[in-house]
Amino acid sequence: MGGKLDRLPVTSLTGAGGTVNVEMQKAMGIYWPDAHKDPEKMANLAIASYELSGLECVRVPFDIGVEAEAFGCKLNFGGMDLQPSVIQCNYNSPNDLKMPGDPLRLGRIPVVLQAIRILREKVGDFLPIVSNVIGPFTIASVLVGIDNFMKWILRKPEYVKSFLDFSTEIVIEFAKAQYRSGSDIIHICEPSASPSLISPNNFRQFAKSALTRVADNLGGIRLIYIGGNVEPIISDIAELGYDGIAVEDSVNISKIKPLVGNAKILGNLSPIKNLLFGSPEDVKAEAKKAIEDGVDIVEISGGIAPLAPTINIKAMVEAVKEFGHRA
Repeated sequence: MGGKLDRLPVTSLTGAGGTVNVEMQKAMGIYWPDAHKDPEKMANLAIASYELSGLECVRVPFDIGVEAEAFGCKLNFGGMDLQPSVIQCNYNSPNDLKMPGDPLRLGRIPVVLQAIRILREKVGDFLPIVSNVIGPFTIASVLVGIDNFMKWILRKPEYVKSFLDFSTEIVIEFAKAQYRSGSDIIHICEPSASPSLISPNNFRQFAKSALTRVADNLGGIRLIYIGGNVEPIISDIAELGYDGIAVEDSVNISKIKPLVGNAKILGNLSPIKNLLFGSPEDVKAEAKKAIEDGVDIVEISGGIAPLAPTINIKAMVEAVKEFGHRA
């Protein structure tokens, strides 16, 4: 993240989406939801995303339900065109919070860690391995239910802080285990802390200290994705201590560039407008604009939609190879 490159990287390191679409699953004969639960299938599908699209990374897992499921929430595992989603959690107060002796043995956490080990063995140092952990504010909001959690911010702030302390410990332990298993980069995915959901003041009151604590406890490369138009809190995000900040297509790159210090900016192609519904030419034009606006790493904001055509993903890669060279 700190070296000088001849060309910008083109990746899918961040966001609630990932690097895999339906076409890739069909090409490999490896499908969701099986690949969410089997470490070998998860690793092989992650490698296929590089081989079939040219994206310069491999990334696991493919969903953001791992932590919630590990702590007792029920998931709908979807299908090959639909990511898993949380459908039920039963946390009602801080009295329900109980940290097990070894949280790394819960649910699919061991599956993800084993998939990272397999990736390290298969790709060596050829590609960066990135893995994601859901941010503490988002884990807490999922355990409680987003509506209840937002009410607590106003009525029971002490409950919010208790859940954030609990979830922050989960994030740190899971992220450290991912580094030990072979990840080069940890991505913290924190969509519930978006300005679309909470005010800048609430971000500073609750989410900021938890995210800073996570960054302070991780020794490797750390990225953060919050989502939405983060311009009102970009200075706060820059102060968290992450090496890279992923932003959506709604964010003005030239406006935030002077505000992020040494952090790299990742983004900011729309996952819907052109990648899903546009042509390869549309995608290339959008990638060219992101480069001109000053992104440091070109990628789809929030990850790749499962139904996005591979030809459009490849167009993004081709655009960066054409337009992304440094002087």
